Amino acid sequence: MKNFISCLCFILFIAPVFSQDSIVDKPVKNIFETGIIFDQQTVVAPMPKSFELVIAHRFGQISNGIDEIFGIYSTSNIRMGLNFGITERIMLGIGTTRYKKLQDLNWKVAILRQSRSGKMPISISYFGNAVIDGQEKSNFGIEEEYKFMHRLSYFHQLIISRKFRERVSFQVAPSVSYFNAVLPGYENIYYAVSAAGRIKITESMGINIGYDHPLTTNEDGNNMPSLSGGIEIGTSTHAFQLYITNYENLINQHDVAYSSYDMSKGEFLVGMNITVRF
Repeated sequence: MKNFISCLCFILFIAPVFSQDSIVDKPVKNIFETGIIFDQQTVVAPMPKSFELVIAHRFGQISNGIDEIFGIYSTSNIRMGLNFGITERIMLGIGTTRYKKLQDLNWKVAILRQSRSGKMPISISYFGNAVIDGQEKSNFGIEEEYKFMHRLSYFHQLIISRKFRERVSFQVAPSVSYFNAVLPGYENIYYAVSAAGRIKITESMGINIGYDHPLTTNEDGNNMPSLSGGIEIGTSTHAFQLYITNYENLINQHDVAYSSYDMSKGEFLVGMNITVRF
């Protein structure tokens, strides 16, 4: 635990000092449109002393057909989050999610930023969160031994990205998730890796694609990889993403551990994200 705290302190306070951008060699702008792409994090964060409201919807399965408008009339999951740019390199955010009544505290730190000169060819950011599961304690299967700490889970990720020329960006992001308490057949710790890219078609529109792959598998193999794709429209104050995906959750560690929709069987959902900057 002491080693973890020391590492976190280094990331938050010491690493940015050693990676300060020179006045002349400024960092590359707009590697991605917003801080999320589908449900993945990107290296982008709010401007210093500014807020960012994020609303994410995940509807039902497309295979539900026209009777449910291809999942739009189905039961949906939604997350509302508010992020604040503390400095150019540090973000702090909170959020609430309908499914499992999840309440999250999250943070993002820019460790390295890709420079316009090419001296620093990539950007690296660290993202983490702590999440409280707000369900009734009977859902944890350990009522007699129940403690509040059983509700907690954590997610840590390094996001490595690069903008190629003006219209193409790509990132890869290894992660580790930890749950204080799990039901039989599930793991306490999960490793995963994700990748995502964007191709800008016009100044305001782009195509996004992403893939998430759990490296830790549940006993019944029900935590599936995810494939996502869609369009994004951005302005100076708003960004809108419309896409399809087979991940039904909206919190990273729950996606990695619990998502059961199988893309090989065509079990895709409609997703929508709205980001408002102010």
